[in-house]
Amino acid sequence: MTHLQTALDKITAQQATHKQGSAPWCVAEQLKDILRAQPEIAELVANDLDQTGMGLADCEKKIATFANDHRQGSVGFCGPADSDRIIRAFYGLPEAPAATSPTSPAVPSPAPRRKTIRLADFL
Repeated sequence: MTHLQTALDKITAQQATHKQGSAPWCVAEQLKDILRAQPEIAELVANDLDQTGMGLADCEKKIATFANDHRQGSVGFCGPADSDRIIRAFYGLPEAPAATSPTSPAVPSPAPRRKTIRLADFL
């Protein structure tokens, strides 16, 4: 079994203990997406999930704290880029590659500008 599959199985097992759509359940979904995009980091998560205090609910508490600390009126919110950053920090994962980062969607770079060619340049 690959490290990716092991990590996904552990996440799914913990996720099953939470109500679908709940905050820890959503953390599991986002963590699965992170691992699918970067399967080389799956072993780190698989090892962490076995440790006390490193479960999905523990990670979600960090996100909830961030949301509470960044309230606007009576609403606390943590957007996808911030939750990605918090999840990565919690599990000690590297930053997302620039092309897959939620804060910088993949945008094709513009074609190189072509210089004007004059016939006189060839004389």
